[in-house]
Amino acid sequence: MKNLYLRSAVALSCALSLAACGGSDKGTMQLGGTVENVTVTGLVLQNRGGPDLKIEPNANSFAFPDLINANTDFDIKIISPPSNANCEMINGKGKSSAYGVGNISVRCTLIPHDVKGKIVGLTSGPLVIINGSYRLSIPANATAFTLTTLDTDGKTKLGQVGETVAYGLSVLQQPPGLTCRIDNAIGTMGKADVDNILITCN
Repeated sequence: MKNLYLRSAVALSCALSLAACGGSDKGTMQLGGTVENVTVTGLVLQNRGGPDLKIEPNANSFAFPDLINANTDFDIKIISPPSNANCEMINGKGKSSAYGVGNISVRCTLIPHDVKGKIVGLTSGPLVIINGSYRLSIPANATAFTLTTLDTDGKTKLGQVGETVAYGLSVLQQPPGLTCRIDNAIGTMGKADVDNILITCN
């Protein structure tokens, strides 16, 4: 009879405190995923109306602090995006399995802006300038430039620079008989177009 009482007491203790008996009432797996292009504060995630999860700049992953069990519904939403990007949730809604929660990710695209400026003395052409792998051919007698062109879809602008991204213009090909220099050629994109660049040709 004494052993029966002891077994009952142990069972009751386990029911009241699973952690003390080797178990956990808070789940066994982490709910999280990857993040892309988070360069400033402001990205906040939430799972099924729970506590906010703030994502720090330059993070490449996230995880909610509370563990979940297998066969648990999750629905992760973006409560607020960072100020310099548009973000989308990938595979943020589903049900966990015994093997985890799948391939969850938050994909952010930095808001792009134009790089542009004025040109003085371009009496022949073309002048070819570059920013990274993007190149722009400028014809003779041009007095201004914008380092973007429409893609073949007529919508996508190539050559734009995302916020917080560094840019650096240089001359790839001088125009015939002229030497051109670029002032204010290096910087970091802010929240508006860059329009203070000056190309002077002599």
